[in-house]
This record gives sequence, C-alpha cells and structure tokens, in this order.
Amino acid sequence: MKKLLLLFILLVSIKVSAQQKYQVYDLSVIKPKEWIIPKNDTLDYEFGAYQGQKALLIKRKIDNYKSGSLAYPKNLNFKDGIIEFDLAFGGKGNGYIGLAFRIKDAHHYETVYFRPLSSGTINAIQYMPEKKSEFNWWDYEAAKYQAKAVLPHNGWFHVKVVVMGSKMEVYVNHAAKPSMVYTPLDASLKNGSVGYWHGNSSLGAYRNLVVKALK
Repeated sequence: MKKLLLLFILLVSIKVSAQQKYQVYDLSVIKPKEWIIPKNDTLDYEFGAYQGQKALLIKRKIDNYKSGSLAYPKNLNFKDGIIEFDLAFGGKGNGYIGLAFRIKDAHHYETVYFRPLSSGTINAIQYMPEKKSEFNWWDYEAAKYQAKAVLPHNGWFHVKVVVMGSKMEVYVNHAAKPSMVYTPLDASLKNGSVGYWHGNSSLGAYRNLVVKALK
C-alpha cells in the first residue's frame, strides 16, 4: 500500500512539473535604453569581447571591498523560475562576479556571486540578500551562505540558477547536481528584475542571459 501511495505521489509530481509554463526572456542582446547599467567616476562598461566572445564588460577603476553594482533590464518582473548565463573574471587581484535576482533597486536584491580565485574552496560561491546602501558581505560569511565549486580563474563558465519560493539551486557548467542549495531566501525580496552583479573586480565579462519566469 505504501509503495502504491509513493508511486501515485511521484506520478502527480511529474504531471505537475510537466504542466509548469514559463515566460522566456532572451536577454543575450542588451538594449541599453531598456537596461540600467552602472557608470560613474569609478565604474565603466563597454560592449566588447573577452576570449573571443562578445560580452558586456564591466570595469571597476578603483578597488573597493564595499562595492556591488548591478546591470539589469528595467521592465522584467521575476519571482520564480530558471536563470542561465555565462560569465568570466578577466582582471587581476579580486574576482567577485555573479547574478542578482528579485531586484527592487540598486540596493535591494538577492545575489549569488562567484570567486574564481577561490576555486575548489568553500568560498567559491556566495549567497546573500542585499538591503543596505553598501555591500555588506561581512554579515554573510557563515558556511551556510557559501559553497564549493571548481571555477576557471580567468575563463568562461556557465551558471544555471533555479529559484522556487524560498529555495535556490545553483548549477555550474551544466553539472547534473547543484553546487549549492540554499534555503530560505529572504522573505522581504519577493520579486523583481534579474541581471548581472559586479563586485570588487577590475573586470567582469557577462553574456547570454536567459530568464525563464514561471507564470
């Protein structure tokens, strides 16, 4: 009887999963008028190429460990779904590059970012919710906010992030299993845009952002 019940639950789960519908946003081509892209005295960007691949290049001119900047489309509203993109750290020194989602504004969002120079260690992937004017990473140094991953120091790698309710799964380079599973996500950050996150890095390269938002 228990086996039949488990089989029934499994079949229902498969059916529900198959019925899920997504709105797909292909953001691989950035239209600057439709995006918010950071540019000031200490931060600049260009549409160029890195290792032969066209990309958005974000450049931080002055080292600042409290910095976290976003590039994202203005009119995207994402709550749950799947986010995929490619990124690379192309500079020297610090390397903090990643993704922001459920973005309300420049200082309120969820982020998962990567440290290629810490490849293979617990510091390779970091999750945190940002809700302050300065990027306060030091409040999220506990092991539960971090995860191991093997990342190229200066090469491209692919990331898939699955967000469902209060749970996030992070997959690196098309792996079958997630490198990071985190829960609960911040309850106050329920929905918003999706975009690239650039931390204390001299150069980050970002491309091929595709968002599948659950309807």
